[in-house]
Amino acid sequence: MIPTRTFTILVVDDVLLMCDFLFKVITSIKNCKVLKATDGRTAIDILERETIDMLITDIEMNAPNGLELLKKLRSGAINNPHDIPVLMFSGNTYKDMVLECLAYDVNDFLAKPLSADGLKKKVVFHLQHEKQIQDAEHYKNIVFVPEKKEAKAVEQTHATESYRPNVAIVRSLPVSEHKGYVPQEDNSETDAELAGLVVWPENSTTGFHQLDRRMLLLAQRINSFHNLFVKESKAIALASEIKRIGDAIDYLIYVGKKLQNTSYGQQTFWAFFNDRIVKLTDLGQELAKINPKHNSQMQPLFKRISYWWVQTLNRPFVHPIDESDGHE
Repeated sequence: MIPTRTFTILVVDDVLLMCDFLFKVITSIKNCKVLKATDGRTAIDILERETIDMLITDIEMNAPNGLELLKKLRSGAINNPHDIPVLMFSGNTYKDMVLECLAYDVNDFLAKPLSADGLKKKVVFHLQHEKQIQDAEHYKNIVFVPEKKEAKAVEQTHATESYRPNVAIVRSLPVSEHKGYVPQEDNSETDAELAGLVVWPENSTTGFHQLDRRMLLLAQRINSFHNLFVKESKAIALASEIKRIGDAIDYLIYVGKKLQNTSYGQQTFWAFFNDRIVKLTDLGQELAKINPKHNSQMQPLFKRISYWWVQTLNRPFVHPIDESDGHE
């Protein structure tokens, strides 16, 4: 299935012939715009000034290598959404390097030599299937321990570490998170479906892939918080989810501003968007100040959030995905 929107993909390889091969193959995919870099520093420069929908990079390059690019991106150290798909490839991938890439939620590994047909299939698949990526703060706190040092690392962290994967990746959690429930993002979509306070309509779009993803993420965050509130979860869980909603709002604003600076026209669309963002910001600030344990305060706020959502998912902001749009 061919992507229906325009996607910007950055390919990175320090071997010029390989970089040109990636560029040529992915450019042949309909609605895919490709930028290329032959070293990590150039890749970072591009990521800082362009909105990228996917990163495809070799792992082994002169610093910064592909793994370092992945770390910077996932940790929010690069001026681009931290949760874009990342595909990595290498001819000589060591086990520890693969495990570390998995810790930072790489979307896929591509083994050399790459075939044009296989590469196209991978790119199209990951453009259409979003992987759940955690908040940037999660990746900032990851400490990777090579397998040969695992026993020593486990011994040192045993007293405070509440979660230790079996691939020798240790997440260094803030002290406050050890005192109670730590939200598990993998379950947030299931919880959201149970609560269903807000819903992103199927087969709908703003006309901008980046905004669609941010609105979907915001819906998941709101529903996750609402579901925890209904379950009367611990205060630390509710506080953590409130922060995640704030982060989702910040990302939505960030992506919106960046798109407005790079797209032309659609004055009615952006005027509507900016008006809704002002109201959303007010709701977010009110939520951050409220005591989520006070039912009398939360229920009216939930109604206002739901009302904001319904009013926002309207023209000119959202329309059926099968309609032609001129936003991208």
